[in-house]
Parts: sequence; structure tokens; C-alpha cells
Amino acid sequence: MKSIRRIAAGALAAAAVLTPAAANADTPYAQASAVVEADGTIANSEHVSDAWHPRRGTYCITVDESVDLAGSVAIHATVTGNYDHPRSLSVELWSPACGYGDKRTIAVFSKIVYGQPADTGFYLSVS
Repeated sequence: MKSIRRIAAGALAAAAVLTPAAANADTPYAQASAVVEADGTIANSEHVSDAWHPRRGTYCITVDESVDLAGSVAIHATVTGNYDHPRSLSVELWSPACGYGDKRTIAVFSKIVYGQPADTGFYLSVS
């Protein structure tokens, strides 16, 4: 009976260690960050004022006034979730895909094989 309990406890401990932590937007050294769902909604964010999804595979994220995009910045997007096909993400500042008016907007493009657009959840960080 004790060996069954030990095995069960070991299995639970292993599952706890191997389970990835939930993504959040807590980035102490970043100017802005966001967890964006595949439908374009913001699950969690810091210094992000708006996000929208104009078409498949295209996301537009507007950062607030405290974020300096004029200087040297690192913008990183990472796919979140599991998908049947691998995703490739790219970012672009002041993209025509999001309109030309706001210089605080970042476009994120998601593609699969052969450059086909695909909806994808992702984590965005601006440092």
C-alpha cells in the first residue's frame, strides 16, 4: 500500500514539474508586454492600450505613451499554444497593415508553411 502511495506521489510531483506555467505579461525589464489570443483579444498586458485582428494572421498592438519606440528597441513575439502546423511570427513597426496614423502600433504577422497566414496566440515583449 505504501509503494502505491509513493508511486502516486511521485507521478503527481513529476506532473507538477513538467507542466508549463501559465504565460503572463509580467516582465520587469520590458517596456511593454502582452499575451494575445488567436482571436486578437488581450489575455494579459502591461503598457498595451489596444489590440485588434484585422485579418487572418495579422495582429495590431498599440502600446501606451510610456513606451519609447523611437530609439533602439527589441520586439520579440513567441507563439503560445499547440498547433497542427508550425507557426512563424514576424513583427513590423508602423505597418500599412495596421494603418499609417499611429507610430505606437506594432504589427505581428503569423504564417505557416508556404507563407499562408494563420491565426496564432502569442506573447509579445518590447524591451
